Amino acid sequence: MHGKCLATLALIALLLQFASPSAHAGPWSEVETGLQIAVFSHPDTAEGPTVLVALRIDPNLWDFSLHTATGEGGYPLSLGAWAEKLNLGAAINSSMYLPDVRTSTGFLKAGEHVNNPRVTTKFGSFFVAAPDDPTLPQADLLDRTIDPWAERLPHYNMVVQNYRLISTNRRILWPQGGPEYSIAAVGQDGSGAILFLHCREPMTAHAFASMLLALPLDIHDVMYVEGGPQAGLLLHSQSQTRIWMGRHRADFWGTGNAEAPLPNILGARKRPETCPRTLFDFPQLPPTPQP
Repeated sequence: MHGKCLATLALIALLLQFASPSAHAGPWSEVETGLQIAVFSHPDTAEGPTVLVALRIDPNLWDFSLHTATGEGGYPLSLGAWAEKLNLGAAINSSMYLPDVRTSTGFLKAGEHVNNPRVTTKFGSFFVAAPDDPTLPQADLLDRTIDPWAERLPHYNMVVQNYRLISTNRRILWPQGGPEYSIAAVGQDGSGAILFLHCREPMTAHAFASMLLALPLDIHDVMYVEGGPQAGLLLHSQSQTRIWMGRHRADFWGTGNAEAPLPNILGARKRPETCPRTLFDFPQLPPTPQP
């Protein structure tokens, strides 16, 4: 068997044996109603580098929002700056971007603003939210090979297109091998909850997908959104604020650059009717990333 395959299997075995919380407790800890976190760490020490962080967001209690520098008349901001400006409880990269550091690589629409009007043929996944039809899911991941995406997209206020990493039928769609890098992704579980996913440890996309399927996350769809040191995830609640950023392959001890400017981000905030509050209810965001 290829060396990288053996390494992937060994990592999955360690995660299943040591990293997960007890089977009785399940992997999730509640941060706020409708928002949960699961952290899977290296088994040698609880203080070791994070292998995977997952935020599980209930779309029936939380609203998703898509923010772009082009549509909001500004410049790319860090995840922390986006969250503080927009009162977000969670945030992640929405998509990769072109060399202009403003335009998404795939179709991206935020309300009336279209950042990139072109549906990229090689990208097979769409994240959609805020439908105009109450019978449609409040947030969803559409698979181009299975779902009637062309019919559904016009009914959603926000759409972002990226690579499919795992299909609806839990099949890995990324080839083995390739470069290793930190990864941010958006997924959906069997209940319809949306997952914001981040892995700081550089690995191939196929190894990342294999890990997701092996962990107790009930993953059904996953969309790749960014790789490398600019891949980030933010959690911003009244009880805790954390920022996870990717790293360069050689920078093992680095915590990533929390000030990295991102032109397009996907956010989530709790609906006012379920938890009324203002921006000033939140603690000050830290200027540097948390390990």
